Amino acid sequence: MIHIDMKARCGHHESNSYAEAHHGLCRKCHSNFAYIVELEEKYGEDALVEYWYSQILANLSDSKDAGCLIDHLIDFYQRKLAEVPSRQRYITKMLYMLRSVKDPFDASKLV
Repeated sequence: MIHIDMKARCGHHESNSYAEAHHGLCRKCHSNFAYIVELEEKYGEDALVEYWYSQILANLSDSKDAGCLIDHLIDFYQRKLAEVPSRQRYITKMLYMLRSVKDPFDASKLV
């Protein structure tokens, strides 16, 4: 068996077969993404919002992988906005929150 390594869509290196089977993501990014989707499905929107505040802002904000995960989630919710218009209010909140985590507001710039 030949193992071909490629740069995944997330920028990390992964085997070609794994990346193709998991929407171009490496194992770590796919695992993080799958966990978040599962959390939302099992416990609802409020649990996911609580997860973001507790995990991304507290633990992942200094991590290189946080930017990658946030980019994937922004893409995911932008697609969902078109696919599920009935959840537009919730999805726009998630997009706002994700974008604000990626590019935080600096109040000192207003003065």
